[in-house]
Amino acid sequence: MKSSYLYPPEWVKQSGTLLIFPKESSDWGCCFRDVEEKFLSFIKSIAKYQKVYLISDREFHIDNVEVISGVETDDTWARDSLGLTIFKDKKRYLLNYQFNGWGGKFDATFDNQITKNLAEHGFFDKSRVIELPYIVEGGAIETNGDTLLVTESSTLNSNRNQESSESRSEIEKSFKEYLGVERVIWLKESYLKGDDTDGHIDMLARFANRETILYSLDSVGNELKERLPEMRFVQLPSPSFGDFPATYLNFIFVNGAILVPVYGLDSDKEAIQIFRDTFPDRDIVEVDSSIFIQQGGSLHCLTMQLYDR
Repeated sequence: MKSSYLYPPEWVKQSGTLLIFPKESSDWGCCFRDVEEKFLSFIKSIAKYQKVYLISDREFHIDNVEVISGVETDDTWARDSLGLTIFKDKKRYLLNYQFNGWGGKFDATFDNQITKNLAEHGFFDKSRVIELPYIVEGGAIETNGDTLLVTESSTLNSNRNQESSESRSEIEKSFKEYLGVERVIWLKESYLKGDDTDGHIDMLARFANRETILYSLDSVGNELKERLPEMRFVQLPSPSFGDFPATYLNFIFVNGAILVPVYGLDSDKEAIQIFRDTFPDRDIVEVDSSIFIQQGGSLHCLTMQLYDR
């Protein structure tokens, strides 16, 4: 029987986008002035389309941006540290999996508490925060509402959850119960050079709509086509940007637009045209992500979409 909970696909109308502003004392200290400029430009691009909620102890005066202060953070990657908005009987809940800094690679003491702290600040209803014991990052899952894509190398990694049939079945059960999907596709192909996440799906394959999957690497596309032959597939180019895990798949949906990471490469033009062809009813907005990717992520990694019914 299908679950009564639902994690909406990202193309569903959103109520806003939540981000964490970089701190100079973090890993961004290497290039803070540059990332500050690019991050502010990114925020303004989102704010043209929908409300932005920004976790920061700094003051910003930007139209359509609300600052949330007093919430301690370790890093900037909101996608992986924040809870997921889910719904049951038209009521909003926050599903909070655990976060351990991508398998203990980085300190996540504060980041693992952000959703709880936001609830304490009244941003979320703390009576509707659902805590689960499994370590699952938001960038590790991709849904069209019925089918969930996830990689074995990330979520079943021994640095997060035990590599056992029991762990797989328990985590999959939580996906079906709380995300409202009917099937979970565990991908084996997941290697992307320079990726600290152990193979997050949001760097490898994304749903454009219920029937269409975007991908770039042949290995990932071939496995998906074999596992999901009923789907339509669109291949994006694979950008080469030093030893960093650059990808065009780390785009975000906002109301009326798609914001696409670009890197100042010749392949950017081809990728943007594919997005225009794939999403003819949305604006396609290029966002310079050449500084973001140097810390291992991009637009989707930096954001978490919000919904309100």
